[in-house]
Amino acid sequence: MKLKLNLISMFMALIFAALSLRIIYLKTTFGAEYEAETKNQMIRGYDELIKPMRGKILDRNSVELALSVPVFDLIMEPYTISQQNDETQKEILSYLKDKFPLLEEKIENSVAKDSSGSLINSKYYYPLIKEISYDTATEIKSKKLPGIYFEEKQKRKYPQNSLASHVVGFLYGENMSGIEKSYNDALTGYNGRNFKTIENSNTVFQSHQAQNGHSITTTIDQNIQLFAEKGVEKAMKDFPCETAAVIVMNPKTGEILAMASSNQFDLNAPSVPNKISQEEFDAMTLPQKSEHLNNMWKNFNISNTFEPGSIFKPMVIAAAIEENIISPSETFYCSGYKQVEDRKIHCIRRTGHGKETLEQVISNSCNSAMMEIAEAMGREIFYEYQKGFGFGEKTYIDLPNEESAETLLYPCEKLGPVELATSSFGQSFNCTAMQALTAFSVFANDGVLMRPYVVSQISDANGNIVFENKPEVVRKVISPETCSVVNEYLLSVVDNGTGKKAKIEGYKIAGKSGTGEQGARSKEIYSISFVGFL
Repeated sequence: MKLKLNLISMFMALIFAALSLRIIYLKTTFGAEYEAETKNQMIRGYDELIKPMRGKILDRNSVELALSVPVFDLIMEPYTISQQNDETQKEILSYLKDKFPLLEEKIENSVAKDSSGSLINSKYYYPLIKEISYDTATEIKSKKLPGIYFEEKQKRKYPQNSLASHVVGFLYGENMSGIEKSYNDALTGYNGRNFKTIENSNTVFQSHQAQNGHSITTTIDQNIQLFAEKGVEKAMKDFPCETAAVIVMNPKTGEILAMASSNQFDLNAPSVPNKISQEEFDAMTLPQKSEHLNNMWKNFNISNTFEPGSIFKPMVIAAAIEENIISPSETFYCSGYKQVEDRKIHCIRRTGHGKETLEQVISNSCNSAMMEIAEAMGREIFYEYQKGFGFGEKTYIDLPNEESAETLLYPCEKLGPVELATSSFGQSFNCTAMQALTAFSVFANDGVLMRPYVVSQISDANGNIVFENKPEVVRKVISPETCSVVNEYLLSVVDNGTGKKAKIEGYKIAGKSGTGEQGARSKEIYSISFVGFL
């Protein structure tokens, strides 16, 4: 018996020794690795990401155009609820069904059992309803219902709905547009984090607060924007057309006070079509739906191009005066057309304007005289000033997806006699509305071209200005003296010429109307425009 006990003791001692050696081996070989993994497991047990609030977008008078509000997803834990006594379970389910009567069936299904009495949804995570308001979530939280908790998120809201929709832009899934896109980095902020670490064998809880996004103050004036949008709406009713648009800019600074088009949409529901019914939209194929929405979201004023027509004429005349090619006292004769090589190019009045002063050339919008002036300039000078006024290049406004129209402009070497003649009255090349406006603003700013912008400043959560857009001179195009001469002609356009409908008693208004043919001439599709200042 004693021998047997001794053998057992020796055997146990050998096993203990082997285990000790194994532990020593693992400790010396893998100890640091296993210890780190143990700490990582402890740390992973508590690691919470804190999302920042996206910054606001405001008009120039601090009217809110976009902001983020907290919303809550209500989450049920079916397993936890099933572990409560019958009375508590009934209380939880009855309260939820009273609060959300339309979800009664979903609530019942959350704790449904199979034929064996086992819970079908034996989960800890069962989303019941999304985006509950803060007040509703607070009320439900106060009930302290077992198995009910909330996930906090944020929702982007646009209090003015469709106001300045193409400027403000939106967030919709992976899609972004407008200021929301071009200033996304400033608006987003930085994530915070709650987590724990192991330091000297002690658990240390750490917290890094989220840094909320910066607020954007725009140059847009809500009141001027409303007038612009009403003007667009009226234009669409009075003159049924594909698109109507308005831009209002301070020519001295480049600040955009309003930018509107008839394609505006509700920023709170950017996937809802704006010009067709929901039934028509639902009947479309996926590519058709995508095309419709992308066209709706496109900012016409900076992304679509058209032939400017006669609004380009003052720039040609200004260039010719600046280069001493013509003088303000010069006269022209219009017979109703001009023969250019093998082309007979007509004036807008086919019977002709007869003898005209330079002022009458602009106020009558005479094509024949413009072709004579361009011919005298030659293509090099014409092209230099066409580019100088900003045609064929981006304005670099701080909005996404601006079109330069560079490929829709004849390069200098391809400006033959016919191309030069038609370009002189704003045809044979394209521009955006934004290009046309910034170019025309040269006359209201002593010959200086400015870069347009829609954001004036960016502020942090404490109201400190972290970035400010300042008026930026692109280049000097013509002299103040030339501007003064041309501006007198532009006043005559409104007082006596083709721009009479823009006249308002008590105001001095300078401007120019324009008609451009779009696409094939046989289609007779036109764009009608007016640019002016007062």
